[in-house]
Amino acid sequence: MAGTVVIVPARMESTRLPGKPLADICGRSMILRVLDGASRADPDRLVVATDSVLIQKEVLSAGYEAVLTGPAASGTDRVNMAWHAIGCPGDRIINLQGDEPFVQPDWVYALASQEMCSNSVATLAREISADSGADPSLVKVVMNPQREALYFSRRSIPWGAKSLYQHVGVYCFTPESLPLCADSPPGELSAQEKLEQLGWMENGVKIKVVVGDWNAMGVDTPDDLEEARKWFKNY
Repeated sequence: MAGTVVIVPARMESTRLPGKPLADICGRSMILRVLDGASRADPDRLVVATDSVLIQKEVLSAGYEAVLTGPAASGTDRVNMAWHAIGCPGDRIINLQGDEPFVQPDWVYALASQEMCSNSVATLAREISADSGADPSLVKVVMNPQREALYFSRRSIPWGAKSLYQHVGVYCFTPESLPLCADSPPGELSAQEKLEQLGWMENGVKIKVVVGDWNAMGVDTPDDLEEARKWFKNY
């Protein structure tokens, strides 16, 4: 897509699943599964941002692009480093997590096509049952009628709803909002929830939410990895 740059932050250190970008999913590493899905959207640039030489070698060996960064406070910070390293191209910069092997081209299309002001961000969400709301690994989002995020939480919100909206952790930035978010100091709410996007909101950034039937499942645990392997084996 013209003017669209997709950057995938990936690091080896993970508390619950160490080395997960290189974890095998039916004969292909997780990071390559992510890149394979994103590449089908035909962005102007598709780049992995990592501090690991092992991840860089894996990406380059498959014909994709990778940038080595220094230590980063967050995935967004790492994306910002890589974006500057490749010359700050594009008018839409998409931060796609390196643990989303189910990414589809329509994720990129939906985000890149949004009308956004300079200090705004766009992200995705999908409807889930209220029964799923108790799972803290599923981040929930509540929105106003204009589909702007009001709050993100690991708890079940809003109270009493028959269905909830799960946040899908992929973001679309403008050239102005990316460095703004990367440089935003963590606020009290973001520290409590351990969700960096709350810090952006606390610093005045508006987050537009695109709701759809996204086939999303971030891989955070060994159980998640086994589920991903079953899915790719069958489909």
